[in-house]
Amino acid sequence: MKPLFPNLFHRFAVLLALSIALTIGAGTFLPAARAATPNVAVGAGQVAVIPIFIAGQRTTTTAAVARFTMPFPCDVLGVTASARASGGTTPTLTVDVQKAAVSILSAPVAVTAGAVAEATVATAAIADESAMTVDLAITGTNPTWDDIMVLITVARK
Repeated sequence: MKPLFPNLFHRFAVLLALSIALTIGAGTFLPAARAATPNVAVGAGQVAVIPIFIAGQRTTTTAAVARFTMPFPCDVLGVTASARASGGTTPTLTVDVQKAAVSILSAPVAVTAGAVAEATVATAAIADESAMTVDLAITGTNPTWDDIMVLITVARK
C-alpha cells in the first residue's frame, strides 16, 4: 500500500497548511478591557507600535504633551509608559492616552522611575484620523521626571 504523503516534505507541508487554516479560522477575540497585551492571530491584521518619547525633564502636569492623528483604523492592544528617572519629594507621574479628549484607558497608568508600567485599555477601537493626545499628571514636592516613553501597540483593521 502506497502512503498518502510519501515523504517528510509532503507531511510538513500538510501540517503547515492545516495549522494556518486553523489559526485563520479561529479569528481574534479582543475583550473590552485588558491589562496584558494580547497576541494577535496570524491574518488578523498588522501590528504596529507607536512610540512617543517625551525628552528632557518635566516638572508639572501637562495636558496634550503629545498630539497626533491615528493614521489608520485600529484596535489598541496595549499602552505602556516608563521614565528614566524621577526626583523631588514623593514625585508621582500618571500618563493618560485620550481619543478626542476622552481617555481610552480604564485609569491613567502610574509610572515608577526605571520600570515599565502597563495600562488597562478600556476603549480599543480607534477610527481612522482620530485625534489622539498624551497627558501627564505630575504631583509631589519639587517633582521631576526625566525622559518619559509611551508605547501604544495597535492592530490595524
